[in-house]
Amino acid sequence: MPEPSRPRPIVIAGERVFLSHVFAEDAPLLAQWFADLEFTALLGQQGRSFTLEQEQQWIRDNTAAKDDRCTFAIVLRDGERLIGTCSLFDINLLHGIAELGIAIGDKTAWGQGYGREAVRLLTTYGFRYLNLHNIRLWVHGFNERAYRAYVQAGFREAGRLSGATLFDGRRYDRILMELVRGEGEIAG
Repeated sequence: MPEPSRPRPIVIAGERVFLSHVFAEDAPLLAQWFADLEFTALLGQQGRSFTLEQEQQWIRDNTAAKDDRCTFAIVLRDGERLIGTCSLFDINLLHGIAELGIAIGDKTAWGQGYGREAVRLLTTYGFRYLNLHNIRLWVHGFNERAYRAYVQAGFREAGRLSGATLFDGRRYDRILMELVRGEGEIAG
C-alpha cells in the first residue's frame, strides 16, 4: 500500500514512533486493516468489517477540528510507515478527563512496543497540552497483550464489568483502566 506523497509532519516525537496527521489518502490502508476480523475483534468490534467508504467517513469525522477529540497517525520513524492510529476522545476540558483509543493495524508491528510508546506520547500530549487530569480506556479481557501494554504504559485498573463482552461463545470482563496525572505517569 503506497504511503502518502506528502511528508508526514512530526507532531509528537518519540524514539521509534511519532504521532502525525491522518491524511485522506490513508483510507485504503485503514480499510484493509479494518476489514480484518481478528483485528476488529481485538478492538471490541467482533464480527465487524469496515469498507473504504466507512474509513473515508471516519477520517473526515475524526480529523476535523473539534474540542472533544484529537486523532493522530502512528508512524514508524524508520521509513515513515503508518502502522496505526490513536485518539483522545470524549475530552472534557472543564473536568480534565478524556478517553483513549489506539489501533495498531499493521500486524507486523504487533508485539514490538510501538503501541506502548504511542500511548505514552498521547498521554503526555493530553497531560501537557490539554491539561488533562485523568485519561481512561476500556480493554476487553481476552485482549491480554493490550492489557499488559497499558499496564506497562502506566495505566491501572479502575474497575471491571464482569462478563460484559461475549466473544467466540465465551464471556470476558470489560476492564476500565486509568492514568491519573502524576500517578504512574511515565515522563515524556
